[in-house]
Amino acid sequence: MKEVKCLVVQDLISNSQLNICSEEKVFMAVLNWIKHDLNERKKHISELMSHVRLPLVSREFLMNCVETEALVREESHCKELLLEAMKYHLLPEQRSSLVSQRTLERRPEGMRSYIFAVGGGSLFAIHNECECYNPKTNAWMTISPMISRRSRAGVTSLRKLLYVVGGYDGENDLATAECYNPLTNEWTNITPMGTKRSCLGTCAFDGLLYVCGGYDGASCLSSVERYDPLTGVWTSCPAMSTRRRYCRVAVLDNCIYSLGGFDSSNYQSSVERFDPRVGSWSSVPSMTSRRSSCGVAALDGYLYCIGGSDGTMCMQTGERFNLRTNAWEPISAMHSRRSTHEVVEANGFLYALGGNDGSSSLNSVERYDPKVNKWTIVTSMLTRRSSIGASVLECFNLERGLLQTSI
Repeated sequence: MKEVKCLVVQDLISNSQLNICSEEKVFMAVLNWIKHDLNERKKHISELMSHVRLPLVSREFLMNCVETEALVREESHCKELLLEAMKYHLLPEQRSSLVSQRTLERRPEGMRSYIFAVGGGSLFAIHNECECYNPKTNAWMTISPMISRRSRAGVTSLRKLLYVVGGYDGENDLATAECYNPLTNEWTNITPMGTKRSCLGTCAFDGLLYVCGGYDGASCLSSVERYDPLTGVWTSCPAMSTRRRYCRVAVLDNCIYSLGGFDSSNYQSSVERFDPRVGSWSSVPSMTSRRSSCGVAALDGYLYCIGGSDGTMCMQTGERFNLRTNAWEPISAMHSRRSTHEVVEANGFLYALGGNDGSSSLNSVERYDPKVNKWTIVTSMLTRRSSIGASVLECFNLERGLLQTSI
């Protein structure tokens, strides 16, 4: 790359489909290209750095490598780009208003959605084993196990990583968290939460990971925290109005919705919504049924809540919230009763995975087509999993990567 012309470099690094593991690599590649012939190429630093997505590098890299680089500090436009990145890091609440080409993740052509099923339990076992599903091939495959055994954990995807937060290991409720990199098929510990939480709700929004409610081993929680992977720091957020153990959360129309759960006395049908731009929770019309440990996902402007327990039985019914009418409406029931399961969206369908039917842990999976309001059985997971965690992560040729990392 050091011998290629500036226009070629610019065309390469401006491509939103560039397949790279991190934006730090792009910054270092540009720097190395310029320094290979400093006197001749120094004049190109401004135009090239404008294509490096500095807001997406880690804060440690931003401060230790970018901010200290003389070539950046000496050029006025580069200093503006550095300030833009710092503002993005320092004002996470305002990220939705700071959107630009440099804040968007690159998405290589050929990225596909995979469903990851993580941890959970069956009989008297707590799992650290994990597996993933390719909707295109209708097949499951194993991935590396987590570092810790976890059921009742929160799972979500953020950028190119899968995050697993809190949960229960068979003895203790957990504050620890870890993330999975599909490129290396490896798990890495991240900063623990400020509070132990199992049975929590988890989602990702505006580059931040949010955790809501749960159980700390002594009481049901209403507290909320968020994690910024760019800084590795957890921050407290405004608490929900209701304590919610076994709640579920999802993002719809730039707001975080928290649904159902158990408040230590009652199974909840209540719903509340958090607007990160305002920093406060507000009430939303309640569901038609009380639902704890349900499955929740957003799809095509609707918020779906499926299955769960009403305190007397596991349910197979489902309903969805219509944002336009501000009302709940029923959908077709699943084939199986399910609680402590997960519901995720992939490729325009909903998938209900695992859980418990009131008598045993399940490995069955079913897919919902909103166009025909119908559930279809698909290939079962390799392992029975109640209190399962699941999320969808876009990966590039995951099967090949897993084969290479297993050799």
